[in-house]
Amino acid sequence: MVAAHSAGLPVDYKQFTISAYEREPGKWRARVRRTSGRALISGRAKLLEFVTARDSASEADAMTKAIEAVDAGAFSRATKRSSEKFWRRTVGRADRRE
Repeated sequence: MVAAHSAGLPVDYKQFTISAYEREPGKWRARVRRTSGRALISGRAKLLEFVTARDSASEADAMTKAIEAVDAGAFSRATKRSSEKFWRRTVGRADRRE
């Protein structure tokens, strides 16, 4: 069993830092963190980093999976829901004043 693990250079992508590492020989994963150091998802349980769940055959494949997660909006706020909440609070207020 090999004690040392290989790690690639981190890459800044959008607002995130993505780094790949070799968990075992030939089994790569990628780690995603915010460049600002803030939590990826906040709330009762904060998620500070995300690690790809499945092993990849290469460093590039692991990085690609992590970038796809960022591009899919996995760590972005849902603006649709927040704007709907605002819309529900403001609709009908003018009617009540009459």
